[in-house]
Amino acid sequence: MKKIVLLLSLLVTGAAVDASKAQKIEAPYKTDFEFSKGINISAWLSQTDMSSPQEQKSYFSRQDFLLLKDLGFDHLRLPVAEDKIYLENGEKRKESFALLHDVIGWCRDANMRVILDLHDLKVSRELKPKPGQVSLWDDRRAQDRFIALWQDFSAEFGKYPNSLLAYELLNEPVAPDPENWNQLSARAITAIRKLEPQRVIFLGSNKFNSITTFPYLKVPKNDPNIILSFHFYHPGLLTHYNVDSYENDDGVKGLKLNYPGKLVSDEDVKALDESSRAKLQVMNGTHDLKKLEARLFDVFKKAKETGLRIHCGEFGSNFKYPDRDLQLRWIRDMVAIFKNHDIPYTVWGYRRHFGVFDDERNVKDQRYLDAIVQ
Repeated sequence: MKKIVLLLSLLVTGAAVDASKAQKIEAPYKTDFEFSKGINISAWLSQTDMSSPQEQKSYFSRQDFLLLKDLGFDHLRLPVAEDKIYLENGEKRKESFALLHDVIGWCRDANMRVILDLHDLKVSRELKPKPGQVSLWDDRRAQDRFIALWQDFSAEFGKYPNSLLAYELLNEPVAPDPENWNQLSARAITAIRKLEPQRVIFLGSNKFNSITTFPYLKVPKNDPNIILSFHFYHPGLLTHYNVDSYENDDGVKGLKLNYPGKLVSDEDVKALDESSRAKLQVMNGTHDLKKLEARLFDVFKKAKETGLRIHCGEFGSNFKYPDRDLQLRWIRDMVAIFKNHDIPYTVWGYRRHFGVFDDERNVKDQRYLDAIVQ
């Protein structure tokens, strides 16, 4: 998940692409990893305060898995944070790894697929580390540790069939220069290929898996077992409605939104103060299915250049906008775009953060869920 102000700035880039250029891409490379519609098991082994094995086990049990299977999801993305599956001294948290093996086994028995997503690191993968935190992008030891993690994962999970399990190198890297990520991802892929030549690897773009940074993403040549992954939370005012990251500017919170059409009407924009109008100028615009589809132009272009399949690893809404019909129209359009272009998708997420279900496992909006699994 993203820091919304920076995300919105990135998403605006290239907004004027002609929708007619968003042509369907037929990727020549096919892998053994067949998947179409899935869900992120969010707030389980990453982005969570849970620490005890019992809490983790209760949060996502076999009953939870069967619920998702019966709904029609054909794959799970498992976001894992380094500090949730490794101790401070670098040793494995055996109970957490056992949970991962359990879920992979359930998916194997149900003929589902699994994406093991390295979602977060102990070091910073962002532009501005917290005070005292090491940056992945300028510390060689941190980069070596990142490579070692994937070597360790390969030793742990390499026994599973390539048709069952895939690896995602790193969720939403935020390198100061895209070449930093290109070089590090190339190192990681090379290390994995020495151990698992045919394993499917998901490779995302820099700056939060942004669609706008796909032109700068370098992809290893002659490797058909790579899938390119992007995230899509546009328009951010809708998907991240009333989040606390608008630089604490209450002027752009609580606005009436429209979809499809002009997100915030000219009349409502005029009613804002000058500072809020300036911030809204970056976030506002006219949005509909064709304009959202046009934003994927750089993704389609990279797929055509490389012959690789593309995947939307995250998309979704936080369910905070009062009119659920507006959110429903957006999610239906997104799924229609993915289906039209044969793009597998993985909604964010299961529970809590943007969850399709609440903490009591109740569906927040059955129509929204139906649109995803149809």
